[in-house]
Amino acid sequence: MSCIIIGASHAGVQAAVNLRGQGYEGGITLISAEKVLPYQRPPLSKAFLQDTLPEQRLWLRPEAFYQQKHIDLKLNTRVTAINREQQTVVLENGDTLPYSQLILATGASVRRLNLPGSERKGIHYLRDHSDTSGIKAQLPDVTNVVVIGGGYIGLEAAASLNKMGKNVTVLVNTARPLQHLTSPVISDYLCRLHERNGVTIETNILATEITGGAHLDGVTCDNGKHYPADMVVAGIGVEPCTELAAMCGLAISNGVEVNGYMQTSDEHIYAIGDCANFHHAIYNKPLRIESVQNATDQAKTVAQAICNKASAYTALPWFWSDQYDAKLQIAGLSTGYDEVVVRQESDTSLAAFYFAKERLIAVDTINQPKSFMVARKHLPTLPNIDKTLLADPDVAVSDIFTGAEACLT
Repeated sequence: MSCIIIGASHAGVQAAVNLRGQGYEGGITLISAEKVLPYQRPPLSKAFLQDTLPEQRLWLRPEAFYQQKHIDLKLNTRVTAINREQQTVVLENGDTLPYSQLILATGASVRRLNLPGSERKGIHYLRDHSDTSGIKAQLPDVTNVVVIGGGYIGLEAAASLNKMGKNVTVLVNTARPLQHLTSPVISDYLCRLHERNGVTIETNILATEITGGAHLDGVTCDNGKHYPADMVVAGIGVEPCTELAAMCGLAISNGVEVNGYMQTSDEHIYAIGDCANFHHAIYNKPLRIESVQNATDQAKTVAQAICNKASAYTALPWFWSDQYDAKLQIAGLSTGYDEVVVRQESDTSLAAFYFAKERLIAVDTINQPKSFMVARKHLPTLPNIDKTLLADPDVAVSDIFTGAEACLT
């Protein structure tokens, strides 16, 4: 009995940890294409980029942990093929490894710029350890940075680089940052926060060319403006890594299709994390979620399934982002909302509660941890809540939710 896990980020490492925790006694092989120990991704755009987090604190587990748990960690190793009939994986060096169960935790890869000049030196992405290391290596020679993309990675990178003394401009091709992820009230708050700290945010603008010689010197946009830059950081989204799954004939649809137990169309193969597309019981639709929470929760689900303790995945999605002194915490998915109720507790603290057909479906909070924790606890089961009370900062948010819960009994 042996389990091979392809991919050693949060999902893959936690799957190995949970398998041992569930009593799995077979061999576990954890394969990583990277040369460094498996690490946390969130600090890459924040503390690790700013050099406030020592390298060893980035690791998910120390090297000795894998030895103690009898997990065969193979670094700098790539899988080139999966043979489903023989239940083996083929490595880049030609070796084959047998498996009883196979877990795909292959994650996602960054979308790359496709415009004139995108091959110039000085263009960076921010997904892996090597990406952040490359940015840090160039920073001593950098004054002006252009960030292309107004998602979480773009905004976090902008905040970090600004705090490090760089002149930062963010180019967003929509009407506001995070347009597809949050409400105008949250976007506006974050825009004002960045601008107060000296970051320039340009909206409804499309980069058309990276200019310069061998090394870039700026970005030209569709409005004719040119933004000087010594460095460009692009955060324009990711794509699920499904190549191996597709090559061996697994069902693919915006990720590797899995059931509630993270099992693919092959009963011996599972997929978890950013690469997995699953039907979410709470939202009653297929989802592919890119978050640490989703990765670690699905790792628990797959370990239970492999150890014959199956329990379907039903966790409520939640996310976070740190920018300057603002901690953005999100519970649930706001897609499809038709009303937003805002709770403003101070100049630096607010929450946006999202409703769809009178039902609370999600909350975004900035420096309101209690609102986040209470909403996260009650969201899956609470159909109705008093919006007037929710908007009143003088009424304790915990009382509002417990009161609504009491009405159900």
